[in-house]
Amino acid sequence: MSRDDARSEVYAAELSATAGTSLEVTRTLDELRAAATRITHSPWWPGVDVAVVAARADAHSSRARYREGRIEVRFAAGQKDMATLIHEMAHALAGLDAAHGALFRRAHIDIASAAVGAQAATWVERAYRAARLDIAERCWPQPSAVGGRDEHGRFVV
Repeated sequence: MSRDDARSEVYAAELSATAGTSLEVTRTLDELRAAATRITHSPWWPGVDVAVVAARADAHSSRARYREGRIEVRFAAGQKDMATLIHEMAHALAGLDAAHGALFRRAHIDIASAAVGAQAATWVERAYRAARLDIAERCWPQPSAVGGRDEHGRFVV
C-alpha cells in the first residue's frame, strides 16, 4: 500500500462536491491570496504561514509544499479557483504528511467552511461520507464559517 492510498477517492469525492459550482470559477492570484490571508489571519488558524504563488508555466497541477519555513501553495494554469485553494489550504492545515487521509479530509471540510461558508463544507463532507471515507476528529480550534452567496447565488470570495 502506498502512503496516499485515498488520493483518487478524495479527488473523485471533491469533484462530485464542487463540479459545476462557483468554486470552480477562475480567480486571479490576488483574489486567491486575499482569500488565503483571510483564512490564515482568522483567530482559529493554528499559525502556519501560507504563501500563494503561481506555478511554473509548464506545471500540470497545483500543490502545497514546505518552503523556507512556511507552506507555499503553487497554482498551475487552469486551476486558479476556490476549489483548488480550499484543497491546498487543507494540506497546509492538516500538515503535508497527512496526505489525503482522514485528517486532511477534516481540514478540507473546515477550510471550505472558513473560506466560503457552511454550505460548501456540507457538500464536501457529504461527498466524503458517500464515498465511505473516514473523517478525523478536529485537532485545531473550530473555524468560524464565513463567506456566503451574493444575489446571483455565487459564493462570495
